[in-house]
Amino acid sequence: MNVSKRFRWEAAHRLPWHEGDCRHLHGHSYTMFVQLEGPPDERGMVMDFKELKRVVKPLIDGWDHATLVAEEDADLLGAVSRLDSKHFVLPYDSTCENLCRFAADYVRSEGADVLRRHGITTITVRVQETTTSFAETVVDSGT
Repeated sequence: MNVSKRFRWEAAHRLPWHEGDCRHLHGHSYTMFVQLEGPPDERGMVMDFKELKRVVKPLIDGWDHATLVAEEDADLLGAVSRLDSKHFVLPYDSTCENLCRFAADYVRSEGADVLRRHGITTITVRVQETTTSFAETVVDSGT
């Protein structure tokens, strides 16, 4: 059985190596779906949605109205630091695919106890950057 919760945030980023407009600092209204697969309990519930929200919310709070910066992007990191602007440093470029991977890893590590308690076997994360574009990853929960 699968359960899924949607999360939204606003953020800016850039891909300085990109040959198109994405090389410029720009923003998105992101949507992310976190789906968990596991067995329903005796009452038919896989997990209370509030528990899933408690796991994911700190990440969304860190990303919302922030500039997402790759740790190797020294120019952008310097600019947001000088401006004292909210930012979140990622270990890799802020592509939709990498945000998806980061979120899945975050849920797996930060939610390990909750996932184990509910017998969650698989985590699926879909990050939607625009209304027509998204990335999705499926990972083992590690339980």
